[in-house]
Amino acid sequence: MLPDSDAPVLGAVRPRLIPCLLLKHGLIMRSQLFKVHQAIGNPMSTVERYSQWNVDELVVLDISRDEDFHDLRRDDLQQNYQGKSALDVLRAIAEVCFMPLTFGGRIRSLDDIAERLTAGADKVTLNTVAIQDPDFIAQAARRFGSQCIVVSIDVRRQTNGYEVWGDGGRMPTGRKPEDWAQEVERLGAGEILLNSIDRDGSGLGYDVELIRLVAEAVTIPVVALGGVGRYEHFPSAISQGHASAMSAANIFHFFELSYSHAKQACLDVGLPVRPVGLGSRFLLREQLYDRKKEDARIQARLERAKAADYSKSHAVGRAEKQTVRWCSKCVYPGISAAPMEFDGQGVCSGCRMAEMKEQIHSSEWTRRGELLREIVDRYRCRDGSRYDCVIAVSGGKDSYFQTHVIKNELKLNPLLVTYNGNNWTEVGWRNMLHMKEAFDVDHLLISPSVTVLKKLNRLAFTVMGDMNWHAHIGIMTAPMRVAVQYGIPLVFYGEHGYLDLCGQFSMDDFPEVAYRNRLEHYGRGYEWTYFVDREGLTARNLIPWQYPTDQQIFDVGLRGVFLGNYLPWEANEHIKLVVDRYGFETSSEPFDRTYRTMSNLDDMHENGVHDYLKYIKFGYGRCTDHACKDIRAGLLNRDQAVELVNRYDPVKPRDLRRWLEYVGMSEEAFDRIADTFRDPRVWTMANGRWQRQELQKRIE
Repeated sequence: MLPDSDAPVLGAVRPRLIPCLLLKHGLIMRSQLFKVHQAIGNPMSTVERYSQWNVDELVVLDISRDEDFHDLRRDDLQQNYQGKSALDVLRAIAEVCFMPLTFGGRIRSLDDIAERLTAGADKVTLNTVAIQDPDFIAQAARRFGSQCIVVSIDVRRQTNGYEVWGDGGRMPTGRKPEDWAQEVERLGAGEILLNSIDRDGSGLGYDVELIRLVAEAVTIPVVALGGVGRYEHFPSAISQGHASAMSAANIFHFFELSYSHAKQACLDVGLPVRPVGLGSRFLLREQLYDRKKEDARIQARLERAKAADYSKSHAVGRAEKQTVRWCSKCVYPGISAAPMEFDGQGVCSGCRMAEMKEQIHSSEWTRRGELLREIVDRYRCRDGSRYDCVIAVSGGKDSYFQTHVIKNELKLNPLLVTYNGNNWTEVGWRNMLHMKEAFDVDHLLISPSVTVLKKLNRLAFTVMGDMNWHAHIGIMTAPMRVAVQYGIPLVFYGEHGYLDLCGQFSMDDFPEVAYRNRLEHYGRGYEWTYFVDREGLTARNLIPWQYPTDQQIFDVGLRGVFLGNYLPWEANEHIKLVVDRYGFETSSEPFDRTYRTMSNLDDMHENGVHDYLKYIKFGYGRCTDHACKDIRAGLLNRDQAVELVNRYDPVKPRDLRRWLEYVGMSEEAFDRIADTFRDPRVWTMANGRWQRQELQKRIE
């Protein structure tokens, strides 16, 4: 185990490595140039992860412009908060934060500072208010102490030098950053957070010239922010820029154990940062849930379902009165299962990222292909003692395409690993079994007990309105477990679903598999520990869903790479290749809830009852997902998509009968429980029937 600490550095203050979280409307954002914002997800699960990594400090900046909040009152999420303000988020964050916390954004008065400190912040950052009224810095320092007051300085490079900008990069000030830094120090600020607007989200590295200019002008600590794209960028802020601390936002969302690897990169070049620490003594990675509280919550849902009491789902409030908003280009609603943002033109972040992908030049795809070859050459086994990589496969079209690229183009010797959730269609089962012969590779199936699967189906449906929790977590766990057991450092997945559907990341981010994303998005905050002692399940029963430890991941150097980041990914093209070359079978009969016949053949319920539950909760389903992809690929226009969505999304699927028999539940019980998950911002009850706002062809 790596040590938590070592001997102090004599005669010097240790450089700090500080993650920065950007909050907008209650969600974490990926930012670029202070203009493009993409929703990453829940701040609490990220802060928990930072606590588990023994992070030095944390900065949280609220960049919201108004009170239009993405509240997290979704009934299917384990970790949420009920409030509608930045202070509510801060209180929730503070409960899971085991590191010094600086909080900034929308501070206008001394009372605002007091409220933030009372809610859990250790320090606050001032920006626009300090520019508009510099004496406010002095007032704040006198009342709360200089150690509490950080001034954030946002800087843009101009033709004649650098200039400080306020109001989120919207307001030029005419001030030079070094002059403004000296003034805020004189007024009593205890620290400066220096951010390069030009480098924000670029991944090009720090603007070390700017950092040095400011750091050499003051005696108080300067925290450098903006531009980090690789771990190797961090040390330059200290060694070249002479900052006291290194900070970054985006990079910590992209990769597993990113903070630990960033620390290691600093140690490798001799920076005396605190050593890498894995595993907090105060906060376990696998959550321990409040059993009494959760039992009561489950019982309350069952009682509401039995009595057909949906009043809780339809409490009147500001958020519930809003109407559904759809993307003006595709057909995604603003209330969605995936984190999504709309820009000023009403276009969703998924469409914007698809446009970015479409604009990638062939030369860039060539460069990405070379990056992929560098990765596989680095991890290729030279002596034949192990497999070169693991490929996570379901036996679907994407699995065939991945294996084609990795085995026959990159010439690797892969081990195929499949999570068997016992929900196969007949054609899907044949496709999965055929892969071993089609590609002449070894194939390992992880097949949990059917009895255990049935219990997890029932429990997850009741708890989170999604009977396929086991499959979502299983798919993201089994290949990584096998890789650790075999000592294989590289695992391949297909496309990053949240990048593709909702634009959670940029194509320039190259996000990889991470525990936080697995738990928060695939598992909705429910870890395997939640199900222990429910319906007689034990930890032994739940081994297939237990993720490798952080130490195991670090020791193996395990990476889960998404192939779609490195080569053009278009499912409609892939299907032609895998059918013609490898004998892949498509479905001979259409699905009930989508027009496609080539997707999710490995799990009949993904396109069926699982997707129907998404429709129940959010008012849209698989047809919307597929139509949005096909609009972006130029295969459908929006009016055609609207017709398909309104036809397919409301359909109650035939496979529901199979699932009800499988788990021993009546359709009436299913409907009653499902109805307790209906989002009141989507659904209303009128004349004894559920109604929702229907998607129209024309956007008003």
